[in-house]
Amino acid sequence: MDIYLYERIHDLRERSGMTQSDLALRMGVTRSGVNAWEMGISKPTLDNLIALSKIFHTTTDYLLGLDNEETITITNFSVEEKELIMRMVNYVEATHNAK
Repeated sequence: MDIYLYERIHDLRERSGMTQSDLALRMGVTRSGVNAWEMGISKPTLDNLIALSKIFHTTTDYLLGLDNEETITITNFSVEEKELIMRMVNYVEATHNAK
């Protein structure tokens, strides 16, 4: 179930431009704790797993490897922010499909 958890935490953190220290600070845990998650030495608690999903705007299912579809939760964004995100997604999809 959690075979990919450590890889996904590492990947999402790096794609977010955060260091392990940055993520630890946002979550109220130690940097060595984040490092242990990313090395597969330990696993985040349920509360920390939920916090990770919120920080990275994804689902706990994605983090756990139960779902391979990446999602971005935009529920709390304004209408203007949602429209901007959709325009960006459409642009990237069009660019990708043109290749």
